[in-house]
Amino acid sequence: MIKRKFNPSVSHKKLRLHSSERNSTWGKLFDEYKKQLTEEDIKFYPNTEELNPLLFEFYGYPHFLMGFGSDICIKYFFEANTKQHWFRGKKNLVITNPSFPMYGVYGQMFDINIKTIDYNVIKFPIDSFIKSINSNSIVVLSNPSSPIGDVLKQDDIIRILEKGVPTLIDEAYIEFSNQKSSIELLDKYSNLYVTRTFSKAYGSAGTRFGVIFSQPKNIEKMNQFRDMYEISGQTLKWVKLICKNKKLAKDYIKNVKRVRSKLLITLYKKGIQFIPSESNWFHIKESDLPKLPKNIEFRKNCIIPHRGNDWVRLQITDNIKDYDWILK
Repeated sequence: MIKRKFNPSVSHKKLRLHSSERNSTWGKLFDEYKKQLTEEDIKFYPNTEELNPLLFEFYGYPHFLMGFGSDICIKYFFEANTKQHWFRGKKNLVITNPSFPMYGVYGQMFDINIKTIDYNVIKFPIDSFIKSINSNSIVVLSNPSSPIGDVLKQDDIIRILEKGVPTLIDEAYIEFSNQKSSIELLDKYSNLYVTRTFSKAYGSAGTRFGVIFSQPKNIEKMNQFRDMYEISGQTLKWVKLICKNKKLAKDYIKNVKRVRSKLLITLYKKGIQFIPSESNWFHIKESDLPKLPKNIEFRKNCIIPHRGNDWVRLQITDNIKDYDWILK
């Protein structure tokens, strides 16, 4: 049996700093969205091809599949690349420890060997990772990493891609970093797949929308496994609005980075231990903190390799006032 861990329900009345969601309002954009919704969005299957030119312009690459969240797009990758051959045996999934739990779940679902490469505190174990890849491997990694938050530079990504095996780079948090997207490597490397999501930087976790990019032959192969209708009509309308109002999302990202910088400086001055990140969260030592407010939901008891489990993963919003309990 595949072991799964599901997060408990959390009231929307709390400040939700546990799931990397957008807490601030969309304001006028959401009002516009409500005006655009029609009964047809409920009654009929969506015409998803309407999004193709918008997403091409939004991300800058024409070959992709949409999915009901980027985790479904990751599933498409596994389905297309885990076929076993009797003369080669099972595929080997190479991931880090820790990593986004769904990588391992999909590895179990598709009955492939899972090889985990341990983090060295907070640095991606690039050399041991590459040594673990063989001709029968598939590779999945996140950049920035989840849950550590460090980034893998493009030169190291290229070293992995040069191994020639199917490689998925999950860029769920890349907008919060200064790292280049691996989308720009797609034309050169036929073994590369890249996933992106609207859940984090584009503040749309509830719409469940993700995209996977790769070269045309890979998209054609994954197309065999995609859902009949990848998204809902309501999601389609919202994604259209985000694509046409990207500046609003960019302003949000800019403000999250600003708040993150201010918090890190404050923690440093106060002598509170933290693990920096290039995402919209970082880890802080719980025992160094004042009492955690009860009206805020945190992800607690997080494990940092070789540094114990006394860590809180603190999401960064675009409002510095959300952290008065630290700044005082």
